Amino acid sequence: MLAARPTRVLFLVAPGEQPMFTRMNLPPFGTGIVTASLRAHGYDVDLHDLNSDLWRMYQAGEFTKADLRPFFEERTVVDYVNGGPNEFLDGFVSRLLSGKDIESADVVGISAGGDFSFLEIMSAAVVGGHIKHRYGKPVVLGGNNLDYLMQFHDAFASWWDACITHFHAAVTGPGEDVFLDLIAALGGGSGRQLLPMARPGVARMFGDTVVRAPDAAHRILAPDFDGLRLADYNNYVRHRPEASPRKQQADEMWNRMQLYQFPAYLSWLANDANAAQDGNGVRGRLVMPYVFNYNCPYSCAFCTESLERVKLVHATVDDIIADMEGLSKKYDTPYFFLFNNYFNLVNGFVEEFASRVVLHGVELNWSDCARFNGLTYERLALLADSGCRKLTFGLETASTKMLKIIDKRVKLAEAERVLRWCKEIGIWADLEIITGLPHEDEETFAETTDFLERNAEYINYFNVNRYFVAPKSQMGARPEAYGMRLRKFPDAFQRLLDANYRWLADDLEFSYKPQNFRVYEFDEIDGRSAEELAGVIVPKIAKLNEIQSTDFSDAWRLLSLRQDRPGRAPARLSNETMAVA
Repeated sequence: MLAARPTRVLFLVAPGEQPMFTRMNLPPFGTGIVTASLRAHGYDVDLHDLNSDLWRMYQAGEFTKADLRPFFEERTVVDYVNGGPNEFLDGFVSRLLSGKDIESADVVGISAGGDFSFLEIMSAAVVGGHIKHRYGKPVVLGGNNLDYLMQFHDAFASWWDACITHFHAAVTGPGEDVFLDLIAALGGGSGRQLLPMARPGVARMFGDTVVRAPDAAHRILAPDFDGLRLADYNNYVRHRPEASPRKQQADEMWNRMQLYQFPAYLSWLANDANAAQDGNGVRGRLVMPYVFNYNCPYSCAFCTESLERVKLVHATVDDIIADMEGLSKKYDTPYFFLFNNYFNLVNGFVEEFASRVVLHGVELNWSDCARFNGLTYERLALLADSGCRKLTFGLETASTKMLKIIDKRVKLAEAERVLRWCKEIGIWADLEIITGLPHEDEETFAETTDFLERNAEYINYFNVNRYFVAPKSQMGARPEAYGMRLRKFPDAFQRLLDANYRWLADDLEFSYKPQNFRVYEFDEIDGRSAEELAGVIVPKIAKLNEIQSTDFSDAWRLLSLRQDRPGRAPARLSNETMAVA
């Protein structure tokens, strides 16, 4: 008697806008985690990132950015998922899926991505609709963008209704265990036949409302990217093994600058410029994404983790080093981007991690988020010894009043000390800054700009974020307690789709991407109206942009000249705000 073959899963990553602007630089982490979990349990996973296919189609001139208008029409996409005909969408998806073995798949998983991209969200629905209606395969959606859509579910009700009606499941949280259960059931295995609400993080319609059971707990896994066209994610860095040790050391310093010191838009541009020199002193190397902790013990009021207390998940040092060393050897790279809540989350972790890395002789280069709290000079020196090249700190604001309101628990004197130490030790220090918080006046805003100017020589770069209301946060759940009266934008879904299409069709630079979180606006109680707040946010962001180091604008101009790159400079270099839909 022949043994039953393993269930075959076709796993697809829905494409977004990035391949039409710049090279991809990271393999898809969340999909790699779910793939690792499925393969560890014996499933046959055929993994494809449709961003690669979109990039090839775009490079071949098969379409222009403006041609993608149907993906940015709510009614068009919803009708297509509901089974309506659309020659353009059918033809486009057929080309994207060319060469994929759909017929032999038992279940199709589709990641809607995690970049808050409407092309990812809408293309996931379209690809799923195409496969469901043409091939009759069970379709399961996932990806961090679904959590975003769930937070604002009332604005995206038509998308949810169509997808929940026609697909077998939509997983809004961690998928490494939930996918196992779903695919076991759908693939004819021994999985328990559970009601949808019994599965953690699986969405369903309850009348006209989208609801879900609480998300599953994360597990710490090393991602598995086997099957992807990994060369598509290459970061092109200097590589001259025949050069003198001194030149090789200089090359490695440049590589670290490109990968860690440069902000993303500049790193992408350097990557594009270097790709033309592949083989001529330049080679492609992967950068590995990795996460070893989830959830946060702090309760910053603006953050989506502030409303519900979820148990901290953290791997052991031995497992972390084994994962990173294994990924480094398997994919031939010493470079990592860590995406933890923050690196120094657990007491004693810094010392243990750094000492084990040094004792094991593991060659690593990495960046991560961190908190100022408890970082001493000695701990920072240990981090540098273990390969830390950059830390990103969530300062948000340098106003003591605003820090108290948002419950940030940052001491400004400590922050300044840590920034100085990072500079001295050789770790680049980035900051996250938020402007537009309720009741942020000229005085409190000036405290932030003064801090940034006073510490400019110690700050590598700071990301400027416009405050948005997240429903799954303390501020979103209790807006009146924070001096806000919320207003929902009318027709928010199509309004955001239109803004994203205009950005794409006008061929603006990538940093002008609309801020897709802005489903709500607010009036200040006993203060300014939403219209008045919108009027002051643009000059605030421009003022912050003016403080940025001119080193990055100089590098942009030099690299742009080398490439004869047309178009506008990044918003942050031209003292403009990013597009604000």
